[in-house]
Amino acid sequence: MFRIDRTKLAHPLLWSIKGLVFVVISIPFILGIVPPNSLSGFRVAKTFSDEMIWYAANRIMGYDLLVAGVIIIATGIVTSKVFRGNPTKSNRINRLIFIASLLIALAHSFWALERL
Repeated sequence: MFRIDRTKLAHPLLWSIKGLVFVVISIPFILGIVPPNSLSGFRVAKTFSDEMIWYAANRIMGYDLLVAGVIIIATGIVTSKVFRGNPTKSNRINRLIFIASLLIALAHSFWALERL
């Protein structure tokens, strides 16, 4: 039977691709080209209450996602070099950085929203 090697599926460079997705997603929000909508963006009552708040909060969220994406990309690249022979350790570190950077971005976005 055909078996899939799970360590190859979770290659550290795949983490960099995940970070790149966040970088790409962040660009329209940073540029302020995403209007208020019900599908994407920082969708909470306060952002829907005023269009100026929508664009300001989503710009901040976009920068937070950009920083998180860059950190995730860098971690993926570094762990692919440092832990070449130990994919389990590499994936644990990448998973930790992935979750931590997104949680920090989320917390910062809410903190900034409170100040708008």
